[in-house]
Amino acid sequence: MECSGTCTSWNWKGFGFIDMAGATVFVHQSECEQGKVPKVGDVLTFTTEPRRNNPEQVQAKSVKGCTGQAEVPWTPAGFQGPIEGTGAHTGKCKSFGPKGYGFIIMEDGAEMFFNVKDCVGSKPIAGDTVKFDVVQSDSKPGQMQAKNITGGSQSLDSPHPGSKANWGKGDWGWGGKGMMGMMDWAFGKGGMGWGGDKGWGKGGFGGGAMGPYSKGFGKGW
Repeated sequence: MECSGTCTSWNWKGFGFIDMAGATVFVHQSECEQGKVPKVGDVLTFTTEPRRNNPEQVQAKSVKGCTGQAEVPWTPAGFQGPIEGTGAHTGKCKSFGPKGYGFIIMEDGAEMFFNVKDCVGSKPIAGDTVKFDVVQSDSKPGQMQAKNITGGSQSLDSPHPGSKANWGKGDWGWGGKGMMGMMDWAFGKGGMGWGGDKGWGKGGFGGGAMGPYSKGFGKGW
């Protein structure tokens, strides 16, 4: 049976609620006319069915009468790989950290500082071969740094290595002492760690009598 009601709220995440003669009805964007979403105050027609995750409540189906335009979520363009570089020098990325800077090892073995803001098209991770120019540092007169860096294997939009976005569960690590104070170490589950690095986490049961678990190292993802 077709029902009618007034939209009382709408969330940018794509859902809201309808007042149907005093009863509250859940509405999701997927049940609205293509490209349309309700606006507060819209009089809508719809059918109803019990909500899947809460059968005591009802949700709207086949919703008509929406006057709002659905927003298209923004997504970054897919990474197409590094661009062809024009730098005068070639080297290998030694390190690149969570604060957005790192070092390149030049062909003569010298280390050159670089900042992600000076990367073009992509950014490097340790081991990447890159091209770059060498210029005087803006912040440290007399020192040189890399600019116009190309050849990195990571998108500029991706999280920097070691950032919180790269945290993961640990792997197996060493456990702690037993309750009796004996130096009885045992394997236990590691905890949170930087991507690819060691991080502190719960260890395993100690080998001593009634030994409780304690902290231990564990390998991050």
